[in-house]
Amino acid sequence: MLSSEWKERFLRIPGARRVVNHLLSQGHSKEESETGGLLFSGLMIFLLAIIFDGFILGLIRSFFAGVWDFVNQNPVEGVLAGLFATMAFLAILFRGLQRQEHKTKLEKTKARQEQAKHIFKKETLQRGAMGHFEDVFRAELAVRYPEIQIKSIHVVDTVPRIRFNARMFRTEFGGEVGKNYRLFRDSLLQDTVHIMETGFSISENIQALVVDGMMNFINRKAAFYDGAVISVKALRDVFRQTNFQVPNLFKALAAFDLRYNDGMEVEALPEDENKTARILERIKQQAPRLDIRYESTKKGVVDEGWEEAATPSAAPTEVTDSLKGKPLSSIPLAQFQDLAVGLLTQLGFDVGKVKKIPGGTLQILADFQHPVIGGNFMILARQYPETASVHADLVRELDELTREEGCKRGIYLVTGQFTEEAKNISRKMAVDLVDGQKLKELLDTPSYDRRWVFRSGDEKGLVLNLSTMSLLDFEKEVDQFLKILGFHVSKVRRAVGGSVIAVVEHSHPVIGGKFAVLAKQFPETTQVPAEIVSEFAHVMASEFCYRGLLLVPAYFSMEARALSRFSGVDLVDHSLWENLRRRHLDPG
Repeated sequence: MLSSEWKERFLRIPGARRVVNHLLSQGHSKEESETGGLLFSGLMIFLLAIIFDGFILGLIRSFFAGVWDFVNQNPVEGVLAGLFATMAFLAILFRGLQRQEHKTKLEKTKARQEQAKHIFKKETLQRGAMGHFEDVFRAELAVRYPEIQIKSIHVVDTVPRIRFNARMFRTEFGGEVGKNYRLFRDSLLQDTVHIMETGFSISENIQALVVDGMMNFINRKAAFYDGAVISVKALRDVFRQTNFQVPNLFKALAAFDLRYNDGMEVEALPEDENKTARILERIKQQAPRLDIRYESTKKGVVDEGWEEAATPSAAPTEVTDSLKGKPLSSIPLAQFQDLAVGLLTQLGFDVGKVKKIPGGTLQILADFQHPVIGGNFMILARQYPETASVHADLVRELDELTREEGCKRGIYLVTGQFTEEAKNISRKMAVDLVDGQKLKELLDTPSYDRRWVFRSGDEKGLVLNLSTMSLLDFEKEVDQFLKILGFHVSKVRRAVGGSVIAVVEHSHPVIGGKFAVLAKQFPETTQVPAEIVSEFAHVMASEFCYRGLLLVPAYFSMEARALSRFSGVDLVDHSLWENLRRRHLDPG
């Protein structure tokens, strides 16, 4: 059998690749097509050998015959010419060998340098730093499994998320769909396991990783799908105990948090086990390819397992008084639901609907009425032992769920304790945390007064154009605007470029806190770019704030609005600002 390198060399002969493509188009397998291309290459080499022997060698023989006759007739000149040709040949040969040796030395030196860099990066990973994970992983995978093509790698804390392109097989078995599909599935599962194996072997500090197999296809509902065909979140401890030397890798991978969707064999789960339980589809081998729908028979269900939130029969303080001496983690789930809904109502939220997730988690949708920091909130409430640690992975999942449901922010309410990593990562995401200690404090505090009062003024005083007023008046306007929205202004100052910078605080015990403020004058028709949001992030960092308010008398571009969601920035544009300036009623 020819090696792959020599096979590629033979297939480069003109016409060989065209023969391969023609055979592939006729339905032949890849091996059969390449064999035909190699036969064509052999035929071309044979014909060229005959032509070379018959014509080229004839010319060479004629040339050297003439040289030999010249040498016989002129022996002295022939000897001198032979010596000169020999010396020239040796000089060229030694020069070529010297260059080849120098090139080999350079290649070896470069290889040693790359190896040293690779070892250094690997040592930094062993010490806990994750900055070089992508470089080390790609190098290790290229040596172990060069056929796997990595699409992207992202690392959040110490959890890498690796996306690779699923390999496609269409003609390996002469176009037989069933066999090609089984080959695709087997290679997909094997590549997933190989990536997990390589990722965990790099550093002992990697306790978990996520592997996504990316692909695009048209599913059985004739809808185009472009995304992950398989997604596995693997833990190191589980990986060590799992046997992957089994014929059916699905069974081995099912030990992890696994999602699989290839558009053919996957059935939807019942709605009460949807994405919030972090399992999107059930793995069903040889499942009937039918469009199955699950209809809920529960009464009072709104949609997707949601139920309308019932008004608690007692206030949270009364519930707490009735449960004195009992840890909140041990009360029945129904009472914990009443406690959570009552507390949110006490904090000024309008609770809309509630869903019970398998595992004892409550998912709550609520609104908070405030023109700037208000909106739809996704709340997850769960009972943990008082000393239990709630890790950062759960905070990340809530942030993803919040974005999937189109909510502004998320709130995680638990009876346990959040780890320091969870607290730190929540500051980078749109998630507010309430642990067991803070939960008890909130239950003992009076209800939050969510009213804000708008100033009264004549229209004449409000017609000033925010974009053209003096910077001093603009600063006063910003200060008044923040105060009427319920913010306490601790400091405010003017900055170069027609902007005002301030630090304010909101009194809400959960979604409030310290905010950095940047108000900048723009013409009314301006589309504020995303760069302004990025620049504002530096202002927030300098003021030691994790959230911010960006006020402009213009309008934000779509890119700026999208970036603000990931930067902890609330936006106030021209329309909102002007409407609030001219409002004279108390919304209660």
